[in-house]
Amino acid sequence: MYIIATMGPNIKDKKVLKEILFSGVNTLRFNFSHGNCTEFLEDLKTARSIKKDVTILLDLSGSKIRISNSLMSVYKIYDSEEVYFCGEDKYKHIKNKISKTNKIIPLNIENRTLMENNYKEISIKDNTMIFNILKKEDDLIKAKTLTGGIIRGGKGCNIKNLNRKYMNLSEKDKLDIKFGIENKVDIICQSFVETAKDIDEIIEFINMYKVESYTPKIWAKIETKKGINNLKDIASKVDGIVIGRGDLIPETSIEDTPIYEEIIIKYLTQYKEKDIIIATHILNTMKNGRMPSICEVESVYNFINKGVTGFLLAGETSIGRAPIKTVKFLNKLVKKYDKFKEI
Repeated sequence: MYIIATMGPNIKDKKVLKEILFSGVNTLRFNFSHGNCTEFLEDLKTARSIKKDVTILLDLSGSKIRISNSLMSVYKIYDSEEVYFCGEDKYKHIKNKISKTNKIIPLNIENRTLMENNYKEISIKDNTMIFNILKKEDDLIKAKTLTGGIIRGGKGCNIKNLNRKYMNLSEKDKLDIKFGIENKVDIICQSFVETAKDIDEIIEFINMYKVESYTPKIWAKIETKKGINNLKDIASKVDGIVIGRGDLIPETSIEDTPIYEEIIIKYLTQYKEKDIIIATHILNTMKNGRMPSICEVESVYNFINKGVTGFLLAGETSIGRAPIKTVKFLNKLVKKYDKFKEI
């Protein structure tokens, strides 16, 4: 059973990391959406110096939509306020002409991708900020703020049914894969996988650079409806599926997410060699230093009984207030419920 902890500021200290690695964590996740090769290299060396056989998971950014870092300022957006969205390339040409009264938010995608379909809604930061689309205007998306907040570069964004057909393996992902190959990470996971082609690109790129004696596992993170629809083709190409609930919820809906989890688990458990990882929202209440809820505990129990092979802690370890306590508690649950399953 994989117990995966996400590397982050709250477990960087060597003493804390050591306790994390000897309290049940057997896999460390390096999330390249929130880090770079230089800083992760030091963390990787530290982790291996503590526990030589720790499994290293390199989690690529994939086609995750974010507010572009080219955003010129931080915005406070109020409920009912009208704002505009555009692609990074469009923003580059208009940013010096933007008036102070217009709040234009660039996303890290091409404008043609953003303009291609008619969307009803754009959400930011795990659905805590929601914008209803009004219309297309001057090659921009005009939207009304349903729930406001602070807008700054790098914040995650979700657009249901976004067509990612122009979004191939990015230069950033290629650099990060090279880093993984050079440092012989154990697992390379691609985010926002929607078709078998997304995995073919990864495998082809790895084969161009890897040495013969090194073959990492490939995992696909499923986070959209299209990914669910193409599950069989995707699963045939990979060693495991990660159910990325942090994005699956805003990309689909919270009420449909349990249905999609069931579909993935039922299909994957036919193949004993395939890993099934539940990611994010595992012990969210513990992130804030509180005791876990009965719903979270029951969820872990039920997932183990259904046949999942691992759990991925995200904010619980990277920025959580009680990362060691959380890891120990999850390890305790896994051991207890694994034994119960065998009775």
